[in-house]
Amino acid sequence: MYDGQTSIYEFAHSAFGGVIRLVEHFRCAPNIIAFSNDLSYGGEIKPLREASSITLARHVLPYRVENGRGRNDEVNSAEAEAIASLICAAIEQPEYASNADGKPMSFGVVSMVANQQANTVDALLRQRLELAEYKNRRILCGQAAQFQGDERDVMFLSIVDSPPPEPPLPMRQEGPKKMNKKRFNVAASRARDQMWVVHSLNYETDLKPGDYRRRLIEHAVDPGAWERELERQVAQVDPRSKEFEGRVLRRLMEKNFRVLPQYKVGGYRIDLVVVGSGKRLAVECDGERFHGPEKLQEDMERQAILVRLGWQFVRIRGSIFFRDEERTMRPVFQRLDELGIAAELGFDVDAASSTSDSVTERVIRRAEELRAAWAADPSPTGEREIPRRFRHRISVGASDS
Repeated sequence: MYDGQTSIYEFAHSAFGGVIRLVEHFRCAPNIIAFSNDLSYGGEIKPLREASSITLARHVLPYRVENGRGRNDEVNSAEAEAIASLICAAIEQPEYASNADGKPMSFGVVSMVANQQANTVDALLRQRLELAEYKNRRILCGQAAQFQGDERDVMFLSIVDSPPPEPPLPMRQEGPKKMNKKRFNVAASRARDQMWVVHSLNYETDLKPGDYRRRLIEHAVDPGAWERELERQVAQVDPRSKEFEGRVLRRLMEKNFRVLPQYKVGGYRIDLVVVGSGKRLAVECDGERFHGPEKLQEDMERQAILVRLGWQFVRIRGSIFFRDEERTMRPVFQRLDELGIAAELGFDVDAASSTSDSVTERVIRRAEELRAAWAADPSPTGEREIPRRFRHRISVGASDS
């Protein structure tokens, strides 16, 4: 049954039925795991690693490559060179010498498109680093699947995609069998101390709201933006049914829908209203505790009046929702799709949060110097030490031994 297209956790769920999710998380810095927590776990993950214990001040960083256009859709050479130079620059800094366990700080690179980008970065690093340093830092470059069950102290995520001639790029969300969602979840949860999101895009114009690439870049720019928006919206939910309505609200926001809690229409209030593309859908949350037979009758009479005014409704029963959230939400998302209500939630990203600290500035500045030196002398130092006619023979002999 296991075909490699599903995670081992989904396979276990199918084979054994009920599962117990371990929600305590010790690997990543809180700001790092926050993206996957919102994307895939409904906010249930409890990060327990103390952020102040990590020597690196910034735990999530965006890095935009100017004029980063690739040769094709699978390799962005400018982005690959930027990542290689950032890793080489970081290795030179004393702050990246060792991790909390006293071991050499390790590095990883994930290509968010295809393996060719990871291979390009790996080739550059092998050229520019001494072999001993390359091995000492446990450098691994690949796709997200190659990091399943693995981790590195510092991770670089390469978005790869180039700016389109006519923005925005086609939407990238869950995809077939939720493969994109799984890829982004794994990629964004492998770093222990620091995660760099390296891209060549103007995310506000090149990517649509709700696109996973845009969500990841926005998270890197301001890791707290999504949680701030959720908290602001949850604060408006009816306190008597905060658990129910709050979880439905989160489910809708995870899909990047703009939601207005406790929306007032004349003398009435609607639990949640989803708006987008100039249209709207009323979502009523019928909890068992506060929606007995009398209250339900009152709600239906109110709904009949609002339907005559042009409102569209969908109702969710709490008893069904808490048994299977995902299955219960499918008709809601289907209705939103039928009405043509687009996911267009935006965030007030705090640009000040992306201000670099001195270590980051030093790494970026040194990386720029390295790229300039590489452009002036494209032959790696290590290659000049061995005559070209002997290199293949030496590499073959090493692998044979």
